[in-house]
Amino acid sequence: MESSSESDTFDRTRGLRSRGRNASSRSRRAISEKINTLASTLQDTNRNLNKVDRMLGQYREHTDDQAEAMATLRDNLEESIAQLQNQRLHSSSGVRSASASTLHTSDLEAGYGSEGQRFYPTSPLKDYGRSESSGEGGARRRSRSATVRFRDSSLPDGDVHVLHQSFRDLRSDQLRLGDDMDREILRRNRSDIDTRRALENLSEHLTTSQRQDSVSSRVEKRLQEIEREMRSERQSVSDRRPEQRGIMSDELREALRRREARDLETEEAVKNKLLRSESEKTKMEAELERARRQLDQSEGGRGALLQQVEEMRVQLLRTEKERMDLQREISQLTTQPRATRMDREERGADRSSELEREVQELRAQLSRTSVLSEVDDLRRTLELKDRERTQLCNQVEVLSSDLARREQQQLRMLEQLKEIQGRSEACATERARALLRAEEAEARLQDSSTRREELKTRAQEAVRQWRAKCKRMERDMEEMRGQAQLDTEKAKQACKERELSQAQLKAFSQQTEGVRRELAEVLGRLARSEEEVLRKDVELSETRARHLGLEQEVREVREASIALEEEAQRQSVLQVRLREENQSLEERAEAVARRSQRDQEELHSLQAAMKELTSARAQLTTRLAEEAALRTELQRSGAEGAVRLAAAQELRASLGQQLELEREVHQRELASLRATVQNGRTKQDRDIQETLRLCMKERNEMEHHLKEIKADAASDKELVRALRVKLDRMKTECDRMTEELSEGEEQRSHLRRKYQLLKQELDDKVKCMVQGEERRRGSEEAVAALEDRLSRLDTEQESILSSVAEEIDAACRALFKDSQDKLKAISLNPGLQKDPHRWLAETKTKLRWLCEEVSVHEARERKLRRQVQQDREQLKGLRQSRDSERQALLQRLDQQEKLLHSISTEKKELLEKTRRKENEMRSLQDRILDLEMSTRLAVDHLESVPEKLCLLDNFKDLEDDRLDATTQSIRLTALSSSIRGPSALLTSSMLTDPTSPHKHLASPDCTLDYSRSLNRRASPAVNGAHPHSISDHRNSNT
Repeated sequence: MESSSESDTFDRTRGLRSRGRNASSRSRRAISEKINTLASTLQDTNRNLNKVDRMLGQYREHTDDQAEAMATLRDNLEESIAQLQNQRLHSSSGVRSASASTLHTSDLEAGYGSEGQRFYPTSPLKDYGRSESSGEGGARRRSRSATVRFRDSSLPDGDVHVLHQSFRDLRSDQLRLGDDMDREILRRNRSDIDTRRALENLSEHLTTSQRQDSVSSRVEKRLQEIEREMRSERQSVSDRRPEQRGIMSDELREALRRREARDLETEEAVKNKLLRSESEKTKMEAELERARRQLDQSEGGRGALLQQVEEMRVQLLRTEKERMDLQREISQLTTQPRATRMDREERGADRSSELEREVQELRAQLSRTSVLSEVDDLRRTLELKDRERTQLCNQVEVLSSDLARREQQQLRMLEQLKEIQGRSEACATERARALLRAEEAEARLQDSSTRREELKTRAQEAVRQWRAKCKRMERDMEEMRGQAQLDTEKAKQACKERELSQAQLKAFSQQTEGVRRELAEVLGRLARSEEEVLRKDVELSETRARHLGLEQEVREVREASIALEEEAQRQSVLQVRLREENQSLEERAEAVARRSQRDQEELHSLQAAMKELTSARAQLTTRLAEEAALRTELQRSGAEGAVRLAAAQELRASLGQQLELEREVHQRELASLRATVQNGRTKQDRDIQETLRLCMKERNEMEHHLKEIKADAASDKELVRALRVKLDRMKTECDRMTEELSEGEEQRSHLRRKYQLLKQELDDKVKCMVQGEERRRGSEEAVAALEDRLSRLDTEQESILSSVAEEIDAACRALFKDSQDKLKAISLNPGLQKDPHRWLAETKTKLRWLCEEVSVHEARERKLRRQVQQDREQLKGLRQSRDSERQALLQRLDQQEKLLHSISTEKKELLEKTRRKENEMRSLQDRILDLEMSTRLAVDHLESVPEKLCLLDNFKDLEDDRLDATTQSIRLTALSSSIRGPSALLTSSMLTDPTSPHKHLASPDCTLDYSRSLNRRASPAVNGAHPHSISDHRNSNT
């Protein structure tokens, strides 16, 4: 801009250099003001960004604390889920120890097992990789040999499945809650990022919309920033080592000295410049006074000189204003870099040179008062107005673009607000879902607690009953021991009598078996009761473990519900704040829209002014053209030219006044716009301060919440410690109970064995004692009875042996009728029955012979059976072949029947065709005969009539056709006879029928009748025959 203005000033004539310099100085001032405003806005933006960065750092620390708290909560959840998983695995195993389902204190510790071990939850939603935990040191298990577990058939499987499903649902709900928490954290982080971006955009808006503050305020702000930087540097230096502190302090002192020296130099230079400007001002005033005197002397160019004097006065006022600005900028120059100082020095030098040039130009303009210079001045003024108009157009475009950008930014802010509202609504829905899930989890926990209580009551009752049974059994065992001691004494006495009572024991073996059965039933009942006791013990341990796990889950769910409620409260507070911010932003948007409307109205007014200026310019151009045309006339008539020049000067003065008025109006509008912008800036600063206060409040609330969470964590740790102590006690009690149970079971097994042995011995002894007395009494009677039995047995033996020999002989004779010689050789001699040994030898030989013969018969039977089977297989094959042949024959018969049916149908069709053809032949023969008779009559008639000889040829043709028809009919009859075959008889009979027309023709009566009919038919032909009618009849016949 400076180079262009300088080139314009050098190229222009001396008459209008002052105005060009004024325009260039104005443009420079506008540029300097814009640069200053930009610098101030940049400084403000830096401050706002630093504040925002601090707030973001605080928020990040807060979010990190929240993430740590969430991580601890997740670890607690994973530990609880791992415990539940271990309990489920222990409970699902078929046969394990009673203490396998108990928890260990090491399960709750962080470094249990291997360092890399981690207990993952088993849920149907995710697979957390059990291979790692199973491969690198699985869960700690107790020995399975402590107790034996049996499956309880009395308990319903549905309850176990329901409990298992409820556990799985709780775990899946926990996992879903964890996922929801993660999603909520991510969503909040994203919303924080969006809010940061919105704040940055707002800060950019504010910085762009803010205008220049006062120089003193900017200088004060800059000084405050320098003081803050110095303080921060001092703090950073104080944090460093003591050795570096001395070095840094020396360096800072040197830098401060240099700065002070530079500031003093700049102040001195500025003061010198001010003195120079004041001296130049005095010189300019003196020159102006001289110019006034010369203008008073010159009569022709007074108006122009007065205008120039006024312009010089304006320039002087501007120089005074610049001097005041320079005095204000002295403090600012102390902080700005050297580049700005050099630029300002150059500007001051340029201004001084420009003032000198303007003085020279004024001196040159005093000597020029001709009309041509004034015309040139008018043209240049018009050019300057054009340039100003273009600049105004550019400024209007820039303002319109700024307004469009602001509108776009406002639309973006509204969209962001809508998104924030949608997110808040989504948060509300998620909160409602979380509350519903928490309620469902509480209901499930209540159901599980009721079930636990019921199981506890049942288990306690079963344990009480079992203890009572155990006490009774112990009493019975003590009684049995006393009886066993007595029985041992008796057994010693009865051992001597045992040899005598062996025979009697056989009689009482059945009674012992019954008693054994009763004992087995009793033992089975005892085993069942023991199994029930073991099952109930296992159920007690499982219920205890489940109770502990469910209590932990209840606590975790309560903590999660509390955390969710707090988060819901926070979200509600945030929603309220967001709504307030939305309302404030909407109000701002409405205010900005109003401002934009006002700016648009101002733009329209400016455009209208520009249009007026263009119209004025067009008028001026026309006037200039007229003046150029009248230039020659002005040279001729000087008086008229002077009058016109005076009129032109008046017009020029009026136009200058109008321009000044328009400038004042524009300045007022700019001042109003600046005031509105400052008001907007103040409002935005207030809003930012309010947001900062809210953020500080939120930070304090979050710190308070963190303190509460830490206190809750400490209380939870204390509870965990107490629970661990309780778990250790419960484990020791469980181990003690298991040991007592194992010892009691061993003692019971020993006592059962002793009881069984003693029962058997007692039964034997009792039986022996009872039978001994009875045997003593009946032994004498038994001896006599045995003697009688021996005599009877001898007789019975002889009779039995004889009967057996007879039966064997009968069997041999029945089986082997052909080999009687062998039987006679083997048969018993009459005196061998008394010698049993020889009888046995002969019976053995007979039986061997029978066995050999039976084996031979069996081999024969096998051969016969094989042959029978082969014959049966052959018969089966023959039957199958016969069946297949029969089926094939049946198929063939079916096919032949189908063929016969098709042939019969074809025959019927052929017969029908032949009948039709015969009927047609008959009708054709009848027609042929009719035609012959008619042709004969016609020929006779034509021969009699010589005028109709031409018809003879036609009748000859008819005869030829008739002969052709007869030949064709004969051929058809031959074909039909050849096709008919078997139906020739029918056709012959039909032909020989008396109703055929041939017979009618053969008989004389029929010939007469036929001739009469022909005469009747031929009579009209003779009377009025025509060749066309005959030909038509011929065609119809054919």
